[in-house]
Amino acid sequence: MAGKTQFEMPFIGVDTKGEYDLLIGAGGDYSVILKMTNPVIRYSAYPAGYDEFHHALINVVKVLGDGYLLQKQDIISRTNYHAKKAESYLQQRYNAHFEGREFMQVTTYLTITKRIKKNSFYVFDPKSLREFRQAVVKVLDILTGAIVLKEAEINLLLLQVLSMDFSSENISLNNLSPNDNEVQMGEVAARSISLVNIDSVDLPPQVATHIEMHDKESLKGFPLDLFAFLFKVPGCRSIVYNQVIDVIGQPTMLRKLEQKKKRHSGIPDPANDLCVEDIDLLLNDVARENQLVVNCHFNMLVVAPQDKLDKAANFIESSLFNLGIQPSKSAYNQLELFRSAIPGNAVELKEYDWFLTTSDAAACFFFKESLQKDEPSDFLIRFTDRQGIPVGMDPADLPMRTGRINNRNKFVLGPSGSGKSFFMNALVEQYIQYRMDVVIIDVGHSYSGLCAYFKGKYITYTDQKPITMNPFAIKAGEYNIEKKDFLITLIGLLWKGADGTLSTIERDVLSALVSAYYTKKFNENAPELNFNTFYEYALDKIPEIKREEAIPFDLEEFRYVLKKFYRGGEFEAILNEAVDDSLFEEPFIVYEIDNVQNHKILFPIVTLIIMDVFIQKMRYRTGRRKCLIAEEAWKAIASPIMASYLVYLYKTVRKFWGEAIVVTQELGDILGNPIVKDSIISNSDTICLLDQTKFRDNYNEIAALLSINEIERRKIFTINQLDNTEGRGRFKEVYMRRGAVGEVYGVEVSLEQYLTFSTEKPEKSAIEIYAKNYGSYPGALDAFVRDLKASNLSLPAFINQVNSTKP
Repeated sequence: MAGKTQFEMPFIGVDTKGEYDLLIGAGGDYSVILKMTNPVIRYSAYPAGYDEFHHALINVVKVLGDGYLLQKQDIISRTNYHAKKAESYLQQRYNAHFEGREFMQVTTYLTITKRIKKNSFYVFDPKSLREFRQAVVKVLDILTGAIVLKEAEINLLLLQVLSMDFSSENISLNNLSPNDNEVQMGEVAARSISLVNIDSVDLPPQVATHIEMHDKESLKGFPLDLFAFLFKVPGCRSIVYNQVIDVIGQPTMLRKLEQKKKRHSGIPDPANDLCVEDIDLLLNDVARENQLVVNCHFNMLVVAPQDKLDKAANFIESSLFNLGIQPSKSAYNQLELFRSAIPGNAVELKEYDWFLTTSDAAACFFFKESLQKDEPSDFLIRFTDRQGIPVGMDPADLPMRTGRINNRNKFVLGPSGSGKSFFMNALVEQYIQYRMDVVIIDVGHSYSGLCAYFKGKYITYTDQKPITMNPFAIKAGEYNIEKKDFLITLIGLLWKGADGTLSTIERDVLSALVSAYYTKKFNENAPELNFNTFYEYALDKIPEIKREEAIPFDLEEFRYVLKKFYRGGEFEAILNEAVDDSLFEEPFIVYEIDNVQNHKILFPIVTLIIMDVFIQKMRYRTGRRKCLIAEEAWKAIASPIMASYLVYLYKTVRKFWGEAIVVTQELGDILGNPIVKDSIISNSDTICLLDQTKFRDNYNEIAALLSINEIERRKIFTINQLDNTEGRGRFKEVYMRRGAVGEVYGVEVSLEQYLTFSTEKPEKSAIEIYAKNYGSYPGALDAFVRDLKASNLSLPAFINQVNSTKP
């Protein structure tokens, strides 16, 4: 039996006395380790981001200069999702849906090491140490957000790398058993795949900062990291991509290259000619572009169970080959390569592990992507990232604070079947957790389940019980220019209809009429303020105005058209009965006006009434967030006569910690409608787009209307196009642009949420049956899911069974 050899750590300890904790190597070299985040978010569709980070890395190399090692390590590890505790029932079920789901995470470290001269005794040099710390400060200035690790963090990282375990809370070390192919450690093994075979450097003649996708027509030209395939390596537990640059003395190296060039040019030979040509190209780059000549090393350390390691390694090698990179076939020094992947220990790399190139070329091989993370905010709404893991994004507060947006308003566009209702239900469900009052104007009963779950107020318009209000009943202190403009808009809408317009004379007459009405009524002891008294007053006052001003005004038309809203008229209740005051205390109200959406007279009036109720609610409910959501009902008010009121609504809602959301599915509704552009879209800093494939042929018009640039357009057309469905429930994706830049999220929900959000009539009916039997909505959902699982039926079959028992 072979004897065991103790694994000697290459460090003597951590010096904590200075500004930065230094990891001291056994040979006297010293390092600081930075934790950083790669600035390019995966699938951000921003090619310039790769270039910008590439330039930043080159600047870091130039700042450090001769005698420094730059070691960047991107650790892509597989772990399991665990959510924080949730208070509400649906959020608890959401957490349970994702609990334990496997996903990939990226952690990035940058180690800066100061070499000491080879074959020399270590001598403490305070000047050199001071220069080192100054260099670290400069690097931190370049890499915004990077932090220097403290002693405890350094020790934890070293332990994680030695065990190749980046997800466990309690880490234990196993014996290392190296051979020519890998380093075995317990149940797993780590194999180093060196990107360069030093005997024959097989790299592409040209390399860019990123590559472009060509998988599908819809993804053609989409930018990705050169090594984005690392996210897809099958069977691996983790991958440590070790990227090292050795900044060498430039004059000495350039002299050596010139000498080498002369030697090769002295003997005519095709191989020598190629060598001379390569050296010339390199020297030209150095001279023209002010590039540095550096030694570099790239090594991918893949960790997997023994039975899956070959498959994982083959995938990496095949992917590298597709990039024109032939990895080393003679990387038998597995233990050496493993040790060199320890942060701060790149000094152990041997001469045969390095290859010479320019700093610009070397930086192209650095990994540049990171994954979406929770945003730093207390107002987080959870959707999933592109790999199917919940991630918190702030749709309002953080982007307002940072100047990314100037208002919280949103415009939502998605064709039928794109998941629009589920997205909105998921948004509203979470909004209500943050003390937000939500008022929804709906057509189609999209929110009935959610309203029942929250025990909200669900108001359906019927002829027997119409939605009413008395907009004329105000106190003297409430009368202002805004209220006056609203009443002028309302009267104009009653008279001319949604598609009509008021002439300047007509608007001025109505303005004078409203002013005179309130001047008279406020002087009375107990004025009766409603549409009836206004109508009576108008019929007396308008002839007087006509005589005094000698102006034309069609009084007969005015009298006849508005008569239907007066006492005894067809719609007398709508503007004469006060709104239910209890609505001002309700946190969640859904107005379902499907019954009047085809009524040319009532549809816009009822919509306007509800919007005014929301404005009153905004003023009344101080200290709470507010949100008005208009589904297809917005079409009723997108007319010239309503334009000024819409602008007023959008601008007023911001002052009261609120937002307005307009939701639509019809392309024809937004194209060519100036009211949509000028009143709604121009006042909505957040655009939410569901699957736009159906609109692709007309997208130039949509892009122009929504100010979508080419980068954002690329992102939009990745919606539901990625190969990211494995191991996930049903989901649809949504693009959310806050300000100028957007991200794509997944709307994936638990079964309980699905049943609550569903717009399918059979599913809604089945849940309603359970709700009646169990009293509470959560109780009904629990019982339904329990019975569904016990039945061994598919969801559609079980729903049919439930509905068939309905009396």
